[in-house]
Amino acid sequence: MQRIILLCIIMSLLAWASPVTAQSAAPICFPDVPLIDNCLHPSFTAYWRDNGGLPVFGYPIGPLEQFVGDEGRTLTVQWTERNRLELHPTNPPAYRIQIGRMGAEALARVGRDPFADPPDPGPQPGCLWFPETGHNVCDQEPGNGFRTYWQNNGLRIPGLSRYAQSLALFGYPLTAPQMERNANGDLVLTQWFERARFEWHPQNPARSRVLLGLLGRELHTSPQPLPDLRNGRSVFGVEINRGTVAATATQLAELGADWVRYNGIRWDEVEPSRGVRNWAALQDVETELRLISASGAVPMVIVRGTPTWAQAQPDKSCGPIQAEALPDFAAFLRELVTRYSQPPYNVKFWELGNEPDAPFQLVGGDAPFGCWGDESNSDNYGGAAYAEMLKVAYPAIKAADPQAQVIFGGLLLACSPDHAVRTNEPCHAGRFFEGVLRAGGGDYFDILAYHAYAYFAVHRDPDREHPSWAEGGGATLGKLAYLRSVLATYGYAKPVIMNEGALLCYRSSPNCRPNGFEEAKADAVARLYARTLAADLLMSHWYTLNGPGWQEGGLLDNRQQPQAAFGAFRFLRQQLGAARYVRAVDDDGLEGYRFRTPGGDVIVVWSSDGKERTFVLPAQPRAIYDATGQELPITDSLIITIAPRIIRLAESSP
Repeated sequence: MQRIILLCIIMSLLAWASPVTAQSAAPICFPDVPLIDNCLHPSFTAYWRDNGGLPVFGYPIGPLEQFVGDEGRTLTVQWTERNRLELHPTNPPAYRIQIGRMGAEALARVGRDPFADPPDPGPQPGCLWFPETGHNVCDQEPGNGFRTYWQNNGLRIPGLSRYAQSLALFGYPLTAPQMERNANGDLVLTQWFERARFEWHPQNPARSRVLLGLLGRELHTSPQPLPDLRNGRSVFGVEINRGTVAATATQLAELGADWVRYNGIRWDEVEPSRGVRNWAALQDVETELRLISASGAVPMVIVRGTPTWAQAQPDKSCGPIQAEALPDFAAFLRELVTRYSQPPYNVKFWELGNEPDAPFQLVGGDAPFGCWGDESNSDNYGGAAYAEMLKVAYPAIKAADPQAQVIFGGLLLACSPDHAVRTNEPCHAGRFFEGVLRAGGGDYFDILAYHAYAYFAVHRDPDREHPSWAEGGGATLGKLAYLRSVLATYGYAKPVIMNEGALLCYRSSPNCRPNGFEEAKADAVARLYARTLAADLLMSHWYTLNGPGWQEGGLLDNRQQPQAAFGAFRFLRQQLGAARYVRAVDDDGLEGYRFRTPGGDVIVVWSSDGKERTFVLPAQPRAIYDATGQELPITDSLIITIAPRIIRLAESSP
């Protein structure tokens, strides 16, 4: 009977976890800690920080990986020294991060049945009594010990009592306290709980006499890693518009971009009449995909264009697909992926639409972006329709090519829902992505994408000062933080890419260039890719390689010749192509990041507010450059402005 009661209790506890809160866009890294090479993934940073941090969980000891749980379900997890952080996408949104039953698992691994030992005779004075398992939890000295530690720590779950919060973190006691040898071989007083092992170390300072066993280290075996979607490539990508690949092929090879986003393949061109597919309509696309693949870059192809006969909104080829036409779309995708996933095209990344959150009410019917968004639907802004499309498209693509990666159409995110709440401005469009997840679309894409543009302002960082996203860190980092927060709320940890971004000249004003626009665009390249690496984005794409580009954002000019931003992209790719993020520069008034490369550490730093700042170098520099790679005089300190400086150090010091 006791076992049945305990099983019911344990199963109920599995639904307990800490509510998810918005987290920083960046992971938490520990570059100064020996042998800790992994960063805490952004999906777990808020949970880890808010529920005890190092003493409770310890350092991360592995990357995000796959783990087969008790019920045979594959979970996305990250192991820490003392626990295992798990994402449970099917749970209610507030309870989708859980921790492993590490104590019970560790005992089971060594074949130890805690219920084979007799329970305690009954409650003991001054102790916590748990009739569910028949054990007491007591202090080892006045005001200090297992009882006090259990009571004073717990998961921060609103609405739960302190007792229930502690129960959610540690679980019930499974054994009585007894002397046991820990993983270090030390003989210590030990008591096992469902999710922890308490150890008493009387020789330590009073606050550190109760330690949690390193069960994560003891249980962690060879990981089942998430796929390396970059496959050793850098984060540097560009977009090339359809019809301009041949004119930019030489420059693409010189640039060194690893990824090319291509817009795109249109369903309505191939299948204007239902059931009749004309693949000859894509002859120009085939030529361009061959050129991209031959350059060594990886093509990432947008699929869009709803045929007239399949349109849910009349005269909106950019918009949603009728429910009865979704099987036709799936059949088209199967044939499309089968044709172009093999050489000489080698397309493995398929993006479904472009800025689908743009509303059909505001977008022209044949626009190259949008328009699944629906202003009249304040609940999900059209996200549910996009989710239904994903549910048929994803299996079709995977059936044709199991290695294919499905990309959520790059989100425009024209406004910030968080900013709108504070300013009382409507921002229904920002809820499109959440609407997709609420409708069950989260399991039907591999990579999430978004866009981050900024308009030129003299001696400013317009990305950081974006009107809607400045409070969250700017267009690039603020949108990323928001999307990761929504993903975590619904129990997902997806790779994220920024696949359209640039510094733009508003409406191609003739006043931009005389005021330093091209130089500012080169600086924006450096800031973008430094942030990309530091925030653990899978990659970022500059829009576009071909010039002059939308609102003058191209890396090439109207004659397809390199501009300053082209040189900056190429130089940053050379310096940071194999870089690993180490830490942020923490000087007041500066934004900057330190990276580790095979040739030594590199710092990219700039003034966060445009004012001149003095930056004292942390180590002897080997070289100092501007964003385009122009070498500057070596000094011990620099006057830093909005223009980034790239500092290559003589060593990879902590």
